[in-house]
Amino acid sequence: FPLTSTFKTIACAKLLYDAEQGKVNPNSTVEIKKADLVTYSPVIEKQVGQAITLDDACFATMTTSDNTAANIILSAVGGPKGVTDFLRQIGDKETRLDRIEPDLNEGKLGDLRDTTTPKAIASTLNKFLFGSALSEMNQKKLESWMVNNQVTGNLLRSVLPAGWNIADRSGAGGFGARSITAVVWSEHQAPIIVSIYLAQTQASMAERNDAIVKIGHSIFDV
Repeated sequence: FPLTSTFKTIACAKLLYDAEQGKVNPNSTVEIKKADLVTYSPVIEKQVGQAITLDDACFATMTTSDNTAANIILSAVGGPKGVTDFLRQIGDKETRLDRIEPDLNEGKLGDLRDTTTPKAIASTLNKFLFGSALSEMNQKKLESWMVNNQVTGNLLRSVLPAGWNIADRSGAGGFGARSITAVVWSEHQAPIIVSIYLAQTQASMAERNDAIVKIGHSIFDV
């Protein structure tokens, strides 16, 4: 399935990992140039000519899905190859990133570039948030970025029962691609990792969103 913007969690986890290893300083800044702007960059397009820290770029891409911010992070972590190598290092043999924004969202049938499987990315998310891939401090940071996501209110969040919490990251692309990865939990329910991917459909965006919401009903009715 096409990764679409669910790759942003992986890219920011890689930044946090590299920071732990002393390879990158998340407080270092990158100058925002007009030539670097790509489609859908609601935060970065307002900051052309200014500088942004890598940490703030992750916050922007994780909470608003800003595509230029995502490319800034990719440049800092070795590009798509750096992300894929990191995935292999933590045991994910399926997920791969080959391109940057916006080309990675193409979603063409049979193209293995920029793809994952729901099972593989759920396992990877588990390693990021609950395993040993990141320090406890960075696990909490990654989770907080996902908790503060501003662009998924019409998906699983719309049917989240009272008393439940959610941390999520969604995506959309060509040929009907729509996706969401999430962790949901409550005081009485241990964390559940959710991974939903749709592809190769003629369904409208509203219909794809509704399919995710219906799956959400099934999850929370358990």
